[in-house]
Amino acid sequence: MPEVTVNGVRLYYEVVGDGDPVVVLHGGMGTARLDFGPQMDLLAREFRVYAVDQRGYGRSEHIERFPEDYLRQQADDTVAWLDALGVRDALVLGFSDGGIVGLYLAIEQPELVRGLLAVSASCELDADNMAVLEGWLPVENWPERWGRWARELAEAHGEPYWRHLLVEFVAANRRIFERGGNYHCDRLHLIRCPVLIVHGGRDRLISPKHAETLRRLIPGAELVIFPDCGHNLHKERPDEFNGLMLRFFRRIASRAAGGTG
Repeated sequence: MPEVTVNGVRLYYEVVGDGDPVVVLHGGMGTARLDFGPQMDLLAREFRVYAVDQRGYGRSEHIERFPEDYLRQQADDTVAWLDALGVRDALVLGFSDGGIVGLYLAIEQPELVRGLLAVSASCELDADNMAVLEGWLPVENWPERWGRWARELAEAHGEPYWRHLLVEFVAANRRIFERGGNYHCDRLHLIRCPVLIVHGGRDRLISPKHAETLRRLIPGAELVIFPDCGHNLHKERPDEFNGLMLRFFRRIASRAAGGTG
């Protein structure tokens, strides 16, 4: 089981495939395999995929509490992890929190990020977003239709740890919201790599208006809306999403190789 200790924490990761590097960043309460397992296997056919379970998640070291700036911490951990593996100039695929972390990397580590595909991401946490997160607690009140999600979380993070993790995740986001909710809206203009924003038109957790904000503030960013999809659009429309993902990454890889794609 590949592991590395960076910034004082043990991180579990996977490396599969060969070719240009693609870094996979999962969302809140997820893991690399839980959020992007099929995409990792697909990408590995022509890219070298690097995927990490962020601190506190999956098979990485458990935590007692998320810091107020946990996304900033995840970005720092990601840079240290990739540096330990000698990864430079990578394509980045990020979902939700992972997309937010990907934006941090594109802003602060421009030499590391060749291109970013941000799925269901945002640059700020607003009242609507926070209300949905607050509605996840207490777990004892979850409706029966959320049973599959509960089983996935238990399998990914362990029982009963995932329940503690969820409470701390919501609390960390509440602290971010209370201090203004801004991640990096004021710095998105610094991004110079190609960015593709993909969002579900019926995303209740992060409204598609956030995708419009990202498109407006990131120079040259592209935006694709999946009108009938929610937050997990890549699971709802996997064939369409996977085709879009491959075309975007192939195009950037071709440019780097001196092609015309």
